[in-house]
Amino acid sequence: MLLEANEPLFEGVVDSKLSMCMKLLACKSNWNVPNQCLDFIITMLSDATPIKEGLPKSYYDAKRLVSMLGLKAKRIDCCVKGCVFFYDNEYGKNDGRLLQCKFCHHARYHDPKVGTSKRKPIPLKKMFYFLINPRLQRLFASMQTAGQMTWHYDNRRPSSVLRHPSDGEAWKHFDQLHLEFVAEPRNIRLGLCSDGFNPYIQASEKPYSCWPVIVTPYNLPLEMCMLKPYMLLTCLIPDPHNLKACIDVYLQPLIDDLKKLWSGVQTYNIKRKQNFMMQGSLMWTINDFPAYGMFSSWETQGILACPYNMEHTKAFILEHEKKIVGLNHTVGSCLMIIHLRGIKRLSKRTKLKWVDHHLC
Repeated sequence: MLLEANEPLFEGVVDSKLSMCMKLLACKSNWNVPNQCLDFIITMLSDATPIKEGLPKSYYDAKRLVSMLGLKAKRIDCCVKGCVFFYDNEYGKNDGRLLQCKFCHHARYHDPKVGTSKRKPIPLKKMFYFLINPRLQRLFASMQTAGQMTWHYDNRRPSSVLRHPSDGEAWKHFDQLHLEFVAEPRNIRLGLCSDGFNPYIQASEKPYSCWPVIVTPYNLPLEMCMLKPYMLLTCLIPDPHNLKACIDVYLQPLIDDLKKLWSGVQTYNIKRKQNFMMQGSLMWTINDFPAYGMFSSWETQGILACPYNMEHTKAFILEHEKKIVGLNHTVGSCLMIIHLRGIKRLSKRTKLKWVDHHLC
């Protein structure tokens, strides 16, 4: 593996066999190149180069070499209705051998066709999970990123200007609660982002919702946090309908990895030439208000929709129009959240007069 990563293809070329395989797979991923087309490109490159021993012979050969890096995707079978995951973990979950859902009793695999030979059963639904801990360990194995993983600690400034998440109140409050975690500046602070979208360009009769779950390390400088190489895709949740209350089922593998990361993972730091116990913590989530309700299990509709006022809200329902009006009085101002769009028989000017008279 090290020989194929360091030895150039031939004299005068910078690329090695490993780097060339990674470029070919990146080409396939970015432009959706079919396998046969990639095999044709590899054959064309092999015919044009004087030495053919260093190049991969096919797409399978390139994929096999890159998979030796250890960054593999994990395929997990799941219930069609999103009730349960068929997998085992270290925390007492033993559902990997179930043949049907233990809640809705729906089958796990397709019914085998009559007369076909015995082969591996095909699951009705599956999800791909990308392990997060090995990729975080790779950040300390590269000279380009190992030194930047302590940027948030090395560049602290006693100022009131918010230039990085480490200057925020949430970051400082976490430091006060977990002193042992803060003692090691190489420990990782993570942020999670997710939202649903329709992956199909053309509109279809049946709506389809796909939810990517992205994790970002905030130890890096601000100009690196939002770059594509450091936005780590962990889960790709396919579901024809909105996930609503079952999103926690799909996040179970990620939660298991975050638990391991909080306990500590043995990691090698190439800059300091030493091993250390890398810990990590999920600091916050970034999402819109409906997704906030899904991740936090907070009802974001109705009178108790505000997650800050909670039961102390001053919201009320209009007697005749059945609309919800929410009030949040602050010092020197009045913040109003009012839902009057459904009142069609009132003009815009009448609505504004009603707000000025009753609320302000």
